[in-house]
Amino acid sequence: MTPNKVTFADDSQDCLIEPEVKMKGADGAPRSDLTVDLKPKKRRNSGSDVEISGDENENCRIRFLSVRQKKSKRSLLRVSTSLVNLISPGRHHQKQQQDPDGFKVPCSPSRQPTSPYKPPQPSPAKRRQQVSWVDSFAGGQNANTLSAFSHVDIKRQEAIYELYQGEKDMLEDLANVAKLYRDTLVTLGLMTASDVCTLFGNIDNLIPVHRDLLDRLEAQRKPDGTSMSVGKEILEWTNKLSAYVTFCANQIKAKEIFDEKKNEPALNDFYQRCQASPFSRKLDLWSLLDGARGRFVKYPLLIRSIAKYTLNDREEAENLEQSIKEMETIIQEADEATGLARCEHAKSLLIYLYDDQRVSAIQDSQAFVCSGCMKNTKGSKLHVFLFDKVLLVSRSCTQSGKQMYQIYRQPIPTAELLVQDLPDGEVKLGSFRNAFGQGGLTGKNVIRLSFMDTEKGQTHTLIANDEHDKRQWMQAFHKVTSNIVVVPESKNKDKPSS
Repeated sequence: MTPNKVTFADDSQDCLIEPEVKMKGADGAPRSDLTVDLKPKKRRNSGSDVEISGDENENCRIRFLSVRQKKSKRSLLRVSTSLVNLISPGRHHQKQQQDPDGFKVPCSPSRQPTSPYKPPQPSPAKRRQQVSWVDSFAGGQNANTLSAFSHVDIKRQEAIYELYQGEKDMLEDLANVAKLYRDTLVTLGLMTASDVCTLFGNIDNLIPVHRDLLDRLEAQRKPDGTSMSVGKEILEWTNKLSAYVTFCANQIKAKEIFDEKKNEPALNDFYQRCQASPFSRKLDLWSLLDGARGRFVKYPLLIRSIAKYTLNDREEAENLEQSIKEMETIIQEADEATGLARCEHAKSLLIYLYDDQRVSAIQDSQAFVCSGCMKNTKGSKLHVFLFDKVLLVSRSCTQSGKQMYQIYRQPIPTAELLVQDLPDGEVKLGSFRNAFGQGGLTGKNVIRLSFMDTEKGQTHTLIANDEHDKRQWMQAFHKVTSNIVVVPESKNKDKPSS
């Protein structure tokens, strides 16, 4: 049996024509001349043509075989389908239902979004037990000693113990702030070195101050827990409080850095983790830093409490009184340094639109009295700065992401300032046209600020937020000038003020 040769131009399929052989002869008996080779023959793909042998007159049955490329493609499809069924069988099943006629490989399953950070449950706060001197030393062998003390003596021991325990707590807080906050911020690189230095100031100089007083008080304590003479030790220690002058003056810039940086994601996460830790006692960083300043200004009250119950020892009482005076002097120096720092900080926020606004009174100012927002008669918000030497009216603006203030009109030196306390209902609000119209609104809590010589500059008619706000402003003006006039109420309120 000679094979026929057939050529197909399509190279995507190759065809094998197998002759349909008649197994029986005409009489129905098996053919003896038929030899069937059951061994499979290998077919080689010849490129664009496929040759098939066979006789033209013989009935043929055609069997299609896929090329290697198509086999590989279908194999990959089967593998990908299996993987998809393993990963997301529901999604693949849904795609098959949507398109039953055609085969489509579903898209790879999208990556699940990472869940946001959930902070752990906060640990129980580390609470400090408020134990009195009686509770600490009244038991055991000290019971006999306590019975011999008078009420005044017990009160004095309580006052000394309160001073001692407060120093112990403050020393612990400062050590935690320096080690767990400052050093960690530097190690993790969450803040620059200059910002860290500004935020924490000279905190390293405060720790030895409190350590020294704590050691002095412990040295004066007897085995039974009583402390008879502490005045001399406190007097010798008082001058070391001068370290707080620099610390308090730095608090102005430190608060600005803290408020500016606390909203950064990394720092905010760090602060939250620290605040949730037991060592912080649920207090944020600024509360711990400001706690040192609060302790500093409280010393005269603590020492005065000891002196109050020191009746029989004159030398002890004199030492305590002298300590109080020196402490108050140091606190006054710290207040002045803080006021100067606040004044310089306020000056740094000013923007001058014209050169003639840079008056010498601004640079000569040494104290910042107050500042706040008021409105003019048109409803525009103006920010007013009152220094000891000058009054500034400004408009709020933003420069490089920082809140700044543009000086509005001419600054008024306090030596030339005239303040008029206007009664309610005398000034009409709105535009120039509405001010002379019928039924216009009138203002309350109005203050008029101007030069004593009106030709030097324009007048500001400002409205305070409420009656209390106006009272606060008037008290501040009394600190810097005596040129204050209370305008009496007009009989005819409908008549506009001149």
